[in-house]
Amino acid sequence: MEVNIVNRAALKVAICVCTISRPDELVKLISNLQAIDLGDYDPANVQLIVIDNKLGTDTREFCEQAATSLPIAIHYTCEPESGITHARNHALSVAMERGADVVAFLDDDDEPHPDWLIRLLDQYLDSGADLVFGTWILDPNMPEWARATGIFRSPTKVKKEDKIRRYGLPNFASTCNVLVGKDIIERVASTGPVFSHAFRYSGGEDKDFFLRALAQGARVTTADTSIIQRNHEPARYTVKGLLKRGFKNGCSQVNMVRTHGTPGRQIKLAMTSLLKFLVILLILPFCIFSRGRFMHSLYRLAKSSGIIFTSLTGRSINYYSRE
Repeated sequence: MEVNIVNRAALKVAICVCTISRPDELVKLISNLQAIDLGDYDPANVQLIVIDNKLGTDTREFCEQAATSLPIAIHYTCEPESGITHARNHALSVAMERGADVVAFLDDDDEPHPDWLIRLLDQYLDSGADLVFGTWILDPNMPEWARATGIFRSPTKVKKEDKIRRYGLPNFASTCNVLVGKDIIERVASTGPVFSHAFRYSGGEDKDFFLRALAQGARVTTADTSIIQRNHEPARYTVKGLLKRGFKNGCSQVNMVRTHGTPGRQIKLAMTSLLKFLVILLILPFCIFSRGRFMHSLYRLAKSSGIIFTSLTGRSINYYSRE
């Protein structure tokens, strides 16, 4: 199907980025967007919306300075209520208020290819889909041991038969690179917050939104040529960073099963995680001779702990707080 040229000229696009206490990453992202390639799309109809999830930062000042060098408009606002879901919902609210027809999400540590947005928009117009998922590649400077663990895995490394993961979503479905149509945002919003506050601290709010969109009849497609590079701050590769992220992912998995699974699935998840926890404890001393295996085992131990913790208490780690 040929791209509708009229729609190209009129389409209003909001690029939404949520950030909290990561000025260096945000500076890199916005600097990278100076090279954004919009092709036939009108730069006057494309805007960058930055949501700062912490009061008292220098983010506003930086955004005002960046406005002079970006080819698109930039709009800054602060969401004082802590939690990733509050920030994302605020971003959508601002985008809708400013007349966006489609919303693209990026993470503040992403490095998008110059034509990343064009690829999403073309696929959106060609397919008529409500959700268009781009893909990503890993930071080439990632430590080799971290790459070998499989914790940080690019979708290009996933077997083709595993492209669709549990719950029927593409393997690389994530808000780090996605385009969402206004219509599906409004349909999901009619049932409650677009990003559910059940995932406020643990993450997983993006997958929950996608699943609720599917339940509302959303049409889904992928744009494999829309690529962003995922860059991780060095702390992510430390023992503390892996433990924290593993625990968070365990909490998120329980919240996801509670929301979209069955009681039987919840029980099975908790029991399986308890068994994994005990097994990993036993084998951990034998992994000390390989940094990759040792760190991977620590991550799995933390993830199992997060699953057990949330299964028993109903609470989650506040992963997105950066005090």
